[in-house]
Amino acid sequence: MKMLIQLSGLVIGLYLGLYPSLEKPRPTWWRWTLVAFVTLTCVLALAPRTAGNFADAVIMYRAGGNPIVPVKIRILHETGMYDAQNNEFSVQMADYTEHGSVTALVRFRGQEPQELAGANTAVLNVSRAGTDAVFIAHSIVSVNPWITLPFLPQLEERARNLYFHVPMSWVGILAYLVAMVYGYRYLKTNDPIYDIKSSSSAALGTMFTILATLTGMIWAQFNWGVAWNWDPRETSIFILLMIYFAYFALRGAIDSEERRARLSSVYVIFAFFPAVFLMFIMPRIMEGLHPGSGNSGSAGPLLSSQPDALNIVKQVIFSLSFGAFTMLYFWMLSLQIRIKKLAMRS
Repeated sequence: MKMLIQLSGLVIGLYLGLYPSLEKPRPTWWRWTLVAFVTLTCVLALAPRTAGNFADAVIMYRAGGNPIVPVKIRILHETGMYDAQNNEFSVQMADYTEHGSVTALVRFRGQEPQELAGANTAVLNVSRAGTDAVFIAHSIVSVNPWITLPFLPQLEERARNLYFHVPMSWVGILAYLVAMVYGYRYLKTNDPIYDIKSSSSAALGTMFTILATLTGMIWAQFNWGVAWNWDPRETSIFILLMIYFAYFALRGAIDSEERRARLSSVYVIFAFFPAVFLMFIMPRIMEGLHPGSGNSGSAGPLLSSQPDALNIVKQVIFSLSFGAFTMLYFWMLSLQIRIKKLAMRS
């Protein structure tokens, strides 16, 4: 089910991206579909509150200190009681987990919070107090939220970056694949339009790979404390960029259009195979900090076979993101091809 959800957005993005063809303008409904995909991705990735459960607060407490964790709870009003001596209002609340719920006692300083009157659910900032079944509520984040993103103890709010970083990486390798296919077709036909498609796709692939690198550096800075530490994933993407920078240097060094197109096509074909190794194989066989590294013991949350490795909400957002960035890439590629064709005719 998990892979089906994620692949659905990818398949839709590929189908619509190639429709009607790369050399034709996109119809109005197609452009509005792209706008809807991109808007939904941004809204769902950035707007909803992050909320975990009581177990997350316990994990953060045991990791050190007594951090405050946002927890989504279901309010059990009938169990509330006020302690006049300590000036505390205590209420039994149930959280939300993948396999049911856990009930714990939540204490509020002072009287019963009026914001929760009549509410069914809420997101509270809580911290563990004394035992794993008692928590102190520090503030009310949201009342009756329509959707929340899961709280990840190691990532917290930084997890939002992954909705853009991962699809950008995917689009980069997709663009290099398309560049290789059109490079091969140029060698078979000598049709300059295939050289235009190949070089345009390689340029977009490099752009998206740079964006993936930058978003990865931002994530590393906040999660590991340093933006660049030559982790195998960072090293592999650096080598990949150098390979394709050399491709553009080759194209700029040759004056003859036919010779440039032929040599570039040969280069981009052979460049794709180390690109696959650098993106998918090298980071997984070497030890590193990145999820899915050789020492992590898993394939990462996206490729993991475990059904609860990625929350259903995140699966939907990733699916939308893959579809949105795939369509965006093909739209940009179509624009480049049509512009260069016009320039070639003039």
